[in-house]
Amino acid sequence: MAETNEEPKKLVLKGDKKLLENPFVGSLVVPIAIVLVGALIIFGVTKMLSAETSYKDHVRELQSKAFGNKWIAAYELSKKIGSSQIPDEDIPWLVENLTDVYNNSPDPRTRDFVVVALGGLRTELAFPVLEAALKDKSSDVRFHALVALGNMPLGMNFNWETLKPYFKDEDHAIRQAVVLAVGTHRVEELEGAVIASLRDDSIAVRYSAATALIYYKNEAALGMIKQILEIDKSSSFDVNQVTNLKLNILNAIEKMKWKKVTSLVQSVVDGNNNPKVTTKAQQVLNELKN
Repeated sequence: MAETNEEPKKLVLKGDKKLLENPFVGSLVVPIAIVLVGALIIFGVTKMLSAETSYKDHVRELQSKAFGNKWIAAYELSKKIGSSQIPDEDIPWLVENLTDVYNNSPDPRTRDFVVVALGGLRTELAFPVLEAALKDKSSDVRFHALVALGNMPLGMNFNWETLKPYFKDEDHAIRQAVVLAVGTHRVEELEGAVIASLRDDSIAVRYSAATALIYYKNEAALGMIKQILEIDKSSSFDVNQVTNLKLNILNAIEKMKWKKVTSLVQSVVDGNNNPKVTTKAQQVLNELKN
């Protein structure tokens, strides 16, 4: 698992799946910064979604398409679920059909997008297939299973201790995903593993751990949080990534209303020259002082 300073300058994980730099993080219910931006480009597909195609149509396509095309239908379904409100009464039907597709798909791309689609439903009915996906031979599928669990509503009954081995995974993207998933849900029994991730070989994992520990209001993260908020230029991240690293930290502080870091937020207001970051910091500061 050893990594050196050779870590890529752009934090691009699993093709084009990005953590810690997601521009939509402020609009998500939880801070798992995973969005399949550019997936059409990754796989060389230019087909766009049709507004007239329903999620049920995509499921039917999945059930009927040949092996080589199934993943496209799975991708389209994941996008449709991500952008549509699925009626509660249809969720069991969707989970049942997607589970069947997952279990009978030799193509890892199809299984991957099925897991993304199931994660978008945010239902505990998906737990059995997500538990299977955590053991999938494809690291992409395992990655998105962790993301899906992280994005589940708080308070769902899941055996979080089964995620402990992923803190030692060779893939630093998976280590990031498990750190953020566990932190988002404030899993007490794994808080120690999140703290230990502050010493991970990967800077991306260390920054993820600092972000996750805000949800525990754990002061072990204070040094790393200060470091992130003070980054000007970095050999590991570009300008947009640095901006979103800071916004992720500020969003987490705002959500938890962690007054302990008021002075750090004040320093961002006073010393940051990025208007987007400064504006957010001022908003957070106002809330912390109220």
